[in-house]
Amino acid sequence: MRTVLLISLAACAGVRAQTVPLATDLPSHPFFIKTTWYIGGAGTWDYLTMDARAGRLYIAHGTAVQVVDVNTGALVGTIDGFYEARQVVLDDSGQMGYISDGGQGKVAVFDRQTLKKTAEIDTGANPRSMVYDALTKLLFVVRANPPAEVPTDAQMGQPSRRRPAEREGAPAEVHTESKVTVIDTQTETAMGEISLPGLLGFAVGDENDNVYISVTDRNAVYRFDAQAVAALVREQPESSPNTSAEAPAGAGAGESSGTSAGGEKSSEPWVTLDWTAGAHAGNPAEGHLSVIGLSPECAEPASLAMDNAHMRLFAACGNRRLVVVNAADGNKLTSLPIGPGVDAVGYDPDRGLIFTANGGAEGSITIIRQDVTDTYAVIQTLPTRQRAGELAVDPGSGAVYAVTDYLGVALDKPGGIGTLEQTPVKGSFQVLQVAN
Repeated sequence: MRTVLLISLAACAGVRAQTVPLATDLPSHPFFIKTTWYIGGAGTWDYLTMDARAGRLYIAHGTAVQVVDVNTGALVGTIDGFYEARQVVLDDSGQMGYISDGGQGKVAVFDRQTLKKTAEIDTGANPRSMVYDALTKLLFVVRANPPAEVPTDAQMGQPSRRRPAEREGAPAEVHTESKVTVIDTQTETAMGEISLPGLLGFAVGDENDNVYISVTDRNAVYRFDAQAVAALVREQPESSPNTSAEAPAGAGAGESSGTSAGGEKSSEPWVTLDWTAGAHAGNPAEGHLSVIGLSPECAEPASLAMDNAHMRLFAACGNRRLVVVNAADGNKLTSLPIGPGVDAVGYDPDRGLIFTANGGAEGSITIIRQDVTDTYAVIQTLPTRQRAGELAVDPGSGAVYAVTDYLGVALDKPGGIGTLEQTPVKGSFQVLQVAN
């Protein structure tokens, strides 16, 4: 009997030693919601931008951009006067910033010290995500062109989502075409635009002057060289079969659509690069545009982040997966599970951590550890709050920031239970500081 008992205990010990911790177990220093800052404001929200050097968080929130001091949680300023602020991008000088205004078809230039607008640049309809390239000083402004029948989420008090095909049940093969407006930040003028097939989403750049843009209805990512585009738009090669010098609607003939703070227009030729057939052999764009396929692991890529040290691209996808891609050759390396309703992904290069903000269900942040270049594991799933689908990472402190608000119903309105509608609670807009 004693022998049988010892054997049983030894067997149990062996099973215990082989037990693998759950993905949500982080043995030491798990992430948690450290602080909640209520900053108020009204309207839907979009991307968050972290200025680590200044310790400031920029929030595109309705008709304004809110600026929060992450050391104190105080709202230090607001940049007003937008129809729908969508993203803030910062230059490499520490002086200027750029805000895309989707409703007005403009990019506003602002001084980061005074938080005052200094110029507005016409881009054409529906600008949203942007990439600033430090070498060429170009700003690439993504202008998705969804089908006219796709509804917005404004009526529900929610940020616009990046999955119109999912909302409408539209087939992925529906023809769409998007634009990328190219702005010279030194002259604050729009030099031209790139026409691309598909419904463009989020954009990110790397330190090698490449620009990556997710294509949500094609489950792919476009990649092109910012220096090559700079040469095309600045030299105006009108003899090239995939370029023209016609200005878009809203810009004067032979002029760019840049407007300075003094209201003066500059006279730079507008160049159009027609890359709508870039995915097919024989088009002149083939030498400049690469297509990175993400299927079947990734459906409707919502956001991108870049590991510059290892040239790894992280694509957060609508089918609850994060796909890791070798950005140099486009090969898919692995995929990992994440939460529902992802709208943002961020990377902390100092700690080798990837974060996805999942705004679906009750809300969560998936935390993925990068142990070596191509070894990844989900180490924690942190519950957050409903609709907290955007985030920004501070690589200095290691903190992560997300935003959301509370929804309530007005019980004093006439009608029955079935007529009650959820609306944002006034003053409930908040910043969640996540740390470990």
